[in-house]
Amino acid sequence: MPANYTGTWDIVDNANFEGYMVALEIDFATRKIAGMLKPQKIFEQDGDSFTVKTLTTFRNYSTSFKIGEEFEEITKGLDNRKCQTTVNWDNDKLVCVQKGEKKNRGWTHWMEGDTLFLRLKAAVHYTVGSLCQHIAADCEKQITKQTIAAIAETAFRQCDIFAKDLEAFARHAKRHTVTMDDVKLTARRTTALYNYITKKSEELALNNQELKEKRKKNAAKRKSKDMEAEEENEVED
Repeated sequence: MPANYTGTWDIVDNANFEGYMVALEIDFATRKIAGMLKPQKIFEQDGDSFTVKTLTTFRNYSTSFKIGEEFEEITKGLDNRKCQTTVNWDNDKLVCVQKGEKKNRGWTHWMEGDTLFLRLKAAVHYTVGSLCQHIAADCEKQITKQTIAAIAETAFRQCDIFAKDLEAFARHAKRHTVTMDDVKLTARRTTALYNYITKKSEELALNNQELKEKRKKNAAKRKSKDMEAEEENEVED
């Protein structure tokens, strides 16, 4: 039996949504409005048939589809482009491919506990494009759009492989949470990536320790001030 997505989901957080909208060439004003919204998603599921409604105070959007069947979609509320869209199961994940004017477009939905996740493929394309522009400028070379699209597709697929590996490592250790050790294990075959992740994890650990010490000092200062205030009040009494 596939996963049951039926329910109402409220957004908690998002990362790089601005990049996703830039990749779709959405105008500045709309991006700023969309970035401040807190959308609500409503899933209605009957087996392999879905209706997904996205509700906001700015615009509402609804789409219906059946797993494995291509349909024409106009992305109202976003960039209003026409796409040939297909959604398929990948285990318990919903994976969407949108073919149209913008290449490397689509999304993936999955659930972890009571949390619904959404990964937008165009955001990967935007990030890869930005990196390629910086590299091309440094090397005084040109990188074609086709090359950027190919790199973005490879990066997206590799991220999906990494995600599955991380889930498998956590399950093997009988944990529900992915740890930094799982991430390092995933990168073990690529020395440069492993070293980079190790360095970043050490930096994060150091920053977290410094933050804890700072909070501890601030708490001690507040406690000291409170005690001084109490002593002053006792003297006045």
